[in-house]
Amino acid sequence: MPIIAKDLWNQALIKIAKEIPEITFKTWIAPLKAVSCEGDTFVLEAPNEFNRDQVKQYEAFFRNALMSIVPVQFHIKLTYEGAETPTKNTFSLPQTSIEGNINPAFTFDNFIVGSSNAHAHAACVSVAQNSRVFNPLFLYGGSGLGKTHLLHAIGNYVKQHQPEKHIIYVPCEQFVNEFIRTIRENSYDSFRQKYRNCDMLLIDDIQFIESKEQMQIEFFSTFNALTENGSNIIMTCDKPPHSLSSLEERLRTRFASGVIVDINIPNFETRVAILQKRAEFLNIQVSYDILEYIAHNFVSSIRELEGAFTTVISYSYISGKLDLSVAKAALNNLISPSKRKSMTPETIIPIVARYFNFTEDEIKSKNKNKDLAIARQVTMYLLTKHSDLTYEQIGKIIGGKHHSTVMYGFNKINDEIKGGNQTIISAVNDLNQRILGG
Repeated sequence: MPIIAKDLWNQALIKIAKEIPEITFKTWIAPLKAVSCEGDTFVLEAPNEFNRDQVKQYEAFFRNALMSIVPVQFHIKLTYEGAETPTKNTFSLPQTSIEGNINPAFTFDNFIVGSSNAHAHAACVSVAQNSRVFNPLFLYGGSGLGKTHLLHAIGNYVKQHQPEKHIIYVPCEQFVNEFIRTIRENSYDSFRQKYRNCDMLLIDDIQFIESKEQMQIEFFSTFNALTENGSNIIMTCDKPPHSLSSLEERLRTRFASGVIVDINIPNFETRVAILQKRAEFLNIQVSYDILEYIAHNFVSSIRELEGAFTTVISYSYISGKLDLSVAKAALNNLISPSKRKSMTPETIIPIVARYFNFTEDEIKSKNKNKDLAIARQVTMYLLTKHSDLTYEQIGKIIGGKHHSTVMYGFNKINDEIKGGNQTIISAVNDLNQRILGG
């Protein structure tokens, strides 16, 4: 990272923190990284496009804070991770052990391990600890499930524990673009010198070399040179090697010659843990029912999950409060129509009834059988959590119950969950999966 830009920004942050509400600062400003300060242009990088858009309104604060440190009227340029990388400035110090932008925020310590990614996590830790058994290591899975996090975590671990090692991290798209430039400039020697003389190559989204014949020939030779030198190769992909149909067979064979590990969609418990970790990082108190609501409705990727969390926090600034009703309002337009359709009494009540081996009529009856009462309270809890119905409306649906009865039922199940009643927790989790299809 550019040293002077980083130092200036760290000093500026101290001043900015005094001018902006704490929760706003921690959520939007603190995650920004100083990229460069070339001339009178100061470049800041946000973790994503949404974050970038949110902080545009604070450019004047940034400019004034920087001016109080150095007598320069900076033009603030805001970019985001994954956007085109700006040219580094002359204040940058060359990286000696790592080439590529390893994100220090991605470590093994803050990677949430669950059943969906435990094998991948263990394999990456083993590689980082200098294991030659998992070489090459091929991680595959859908977008936003943590593959890139693990690549960066390997780089950060090796940087800390084996600083003498030469590591290269490169997104495959960048690798391809560099090779195209190499062809244009006829600079093969420098390209090969760079990529064939490292101790560890971390390459993200290897699927980008599909259908690129010359690139595949070059990467095949690079792959062989690295393995012959005993270097580690860790690749991520959106599919397993055998599904890379536009890849040469000899490359597919090489990719499959080590360890192939998949990363799946995180289960409910892991999704909640990810959100809890995010809230802890931001030092924001978020009730469990909000985290649960987000986790049940955003299941396809960690990126989507964290985006929903950020949306709720942002919405809470406008509303001035942070509760379940705010979360529902904030996420209403982000939840797919099919999911909203699934969260109706007509869907929920039959599912709960079948789960507990009762009929819908029994759920709605006045029968006070203990097991039936629990099933009825779980129904009240789920209808409250997953719909915008009031206690009074839910009461009418469930056999004309008084709103206070519904409130009691909701609180009863909520307290059982908070108290660690595993029978209730398991039942609610199973039912949520069935209702939401997550």
